[in-house]
Parts: sequence; structure tokens; C-alpha cells
Amino acid sequence: MSQIETSMLVVKPDGVKKKLVQSIRQIINSRGLAIKHEVCKILKPSTVEMLYWNISDVRQRDYFKELVAFMSSSPVHIFIVEGEDAIKKVRQIIGKRGSSEGIRNIWAESIICNVAHGPHTAERAAWEIKLLLEDNYMKKIFLIGGMSESGKSTLGRYLDSHGIKRLKITFFLQRVMERERAQGDFYKWVAQCAKEKPEWLNHEFTFEFVQWTREQGIQYCCLESLYGPDLGVFMREQLGSDRVVIVYVDIDENTRLKRQMIRQNLASIEEAKQLMLPRDQVKREWHTPAIVDVADVVIDNSGSLESFTNKAHAMITTYCPELLIKG
Repeated sequence: MSQIETSMLVVKPDGVKKKLVQSIRQIINSRGLAIKHEVCKILKPSTVEMLYWNISDVRQRDYFKELVAFMSSSPVHIFIVEGEDAIKKVRQIIGKRGSSEGIRNIWAESIICNVAHGPHTAERAAWEIKLLLEDNYMKKIFLIGGMSESGKSTLGRYLDSHGIKRLKITFFLQRVMERERAQGDFYKWVAQCAKEKPEWLNHEFTFEFVQWTREQGIQYCCLESLYGPDLGVFMREQLGSDRVVIVYVDIDENTRLKRQMIRQNLASIEEAKQLMLPRDQVKREWHTPAIVDVADVVIDNSGSLESFTNKAHAMITTYCPELLIKG
């Protein structure tokens, strides 16, 4: 039984460059589908990855990087259509490369430059439409790194008090581990992945982060704690330098040891060293100090709490002043 459905047809960059949008618009109308909305826009790489991530085994193919680069290289044209059996009709309009019908049969050049994309199910269509039309949901992400007892959590709590949701990097890594059904110690698993397939881990982390924050409707957040520079640089490249701010909290070792003593109510510096220095060594192995070389903001936390919060306030003023407007 036929039913009214909503679907989407995305004219890929090759179709837009070939000036096929009007021809495809006419084909859509000829199939009895109503065009409810259309927009031309450049997709961010992270949005493209989300679009194709769970489609068959596309992300496992050797051309996946090329596909992401291609789809985010220049504008696509998005048609939101409605009508009887819209999902099926859009798929028929697109067709398959090498088949006897469909626009891919006419204009496709390769498995990547194949003119158009369309969802396979109504559920998928609803998800993809939201993804592509709302891909600017996240306004600012602060990635916070620093050595032990540097004040990362203090900064995270301050940002959270001003509407910048405080999140933990381990939360999303655990989601990746659970999805992969990996067994064993979490930290050993992360270390092994970071050593053997760091790019994969960065991709998987970013996918989980984007999906979860989108579902939660989060527009501003900070992530603790960035252990090394690679993830920060990757997220900045994928999500955009206009969204991602890498922050390094800088403080000398002696001051950190004294604060460790106070916080843990320890009797001596030697006790503080026994607690803090092993954690420092782990962070050095993860190249935490190298974050300072890629940071957008370096905050010196060697002074008073008031001085530190003033610097945090100045950072908010610079990167998201709209959060400080009252009333």
C-alpha cells in the first residue's frame, strides 16, 4: 500500500558542477514528488563521515577518505521531497551506475563521482535530513589539556557554570570500546589503539562525540582531558577551526606538587611526588606537553584562583561572548 513519505536527494559536487540540478529537479517533479525544500551548501568533513559511517561497509573501503574529501570539497544541492513512496522513488531516480536506468546510469563517472545520494528507508531519511540541514549545531568546543594538578577540572567547572557543558573524553572512548565489544582493561585498550591505529581511534571518537552531542542538543561544550595533541588537531580539522578551541593549562611542577599536598592533605612534597609524578610520566608518554605547540589558548595557572578565573572569563569573552549577555 502506497503512503506519503518524506525523502531526500543530494546532488553531489560533480552533479552541481555539471549543472545538473535543474534537470534533476524536473525528473523529481515528473515522478509525482513535491519539492518541499532545497538548499545548496558545502558539507563539513565530519558531517560527510556521519552520513556514510553506517551505510553498509563504506567506511571500511579504501576510497572512504577520498569520498569524504570529495563530498566536502564544494557545494552539494539538497532536495527534500514528499509524496507517495518517496523513499523508493528517489532510489529509482538515482539508480545504479552501470544499470539501464536512473541518473547515475546517465551521468556517473565513478563509484565516488556518481551524481547523487538518497536514503534507503524512512527512518534513515529522517536522520539524514536532520544531519545535513542542521550540521552547524555545534557552536564551540573547548578541548582542555595539561599535566596533573594543572587546573583542567577547575577550568572545566568554570566553563560549565557559564553554559559550556563539561564532558569527559573517557566517556566517548568508553562508548567506542562498548560498540566494538572489546574486552579487558579500558586504559590498556585505549593505549593499544592509540599505538596501533591512532587515526582509526580519532575517527571513532569524533563520530561518537558528534552523534551524542547532536542527540543531546549541545551547542557549547568543553572536553577533559586531552592527553595528546593528535586528537585535538584531528577534531579541529574535521569540525572546523571556527568551532574547536584547543586549550592548554600551563603550570610549573613545584606549584602542582604544592597544590597536590593541599588537595590530598599530604604531609610532605615526597608524598605528593609519589602520587603525581607517575601520572605525569603517563602523560609524557601520551605527549601531553606537546599540546602547548598546537594550542589556540595557553592559560598560566601559577597564580591565584581569581587570576585563573579571570583568564577563563577572558577566553569566553573572546570565543563565545554571546554566553555572557544577560537578560
